[in-house]
Amino acid sequence: MSEEILNNNFQYKIKFFLNKNLKSLIILSICLILILFGYFFYKDLQEKKGIELSEAYTQASVQFNKKETQDAKKLLKDIINKKHKFYSPMALYFLIDNNLETDSKIIINAFDKILLINSMDQENLNLIKIKKAIFLFKLGNEEAMLTTLNPIVNSDSAWRKMAIELISDYFISKNQTVKASEYIQLLNSKNNK
Repeated sequence: MSEEILNNNFQYKIKFFLNKNLKSLIILSICLILILFGYFFYKDLQEKKGIELSEAYTQASVQFNKKETQDAKKLLKDIINKKHKFYSPMALYFLIDNNLETDSKIIINAFDKILLINSMDQENLNLIKIKKAIFLFKLGNEEAMLTTLNPIVNSDSAWRKMAIELISDYFISKNQTVKASEYIQLLNSKNNK
């Protein structure tokens, strides 16, 4: 008998709770469904964007091979402006490697756009900074190169050694052996720790 009373009491509490909180539970359920729907919609949208950029990149490559360089250049710049973590850097490297863009300000601006991509992890961003610094090295832009590489030099990045070597190579190329040796010492002191 006592067990039956406890069971009825438990059922009564559940019914009371459901009746009292029915609106809240319905709202919570609707919110969860909307969040799930939004998440899957976002994922689908991202996948479609990736496919679209893949096709655009392939089309730019085909146009370049057909000697339609202006069309290829326009497509590649559009891809860079989409700020996709994979295709935007690839488009920039294609522009640089094939000399489709000769204006260094436009290329540096494109590097800066890519470095603002939120979905990219830090080590990939550091790699892009290294590539930007190589471009700046060729231009002889010491200040911009140091500004780009010093955050990597002062970190524990996998690209730290490369950044230090690039800076020291730059100073050696400019016959500034004192500055080059400072960076080489920095590299050696960190390696010995």
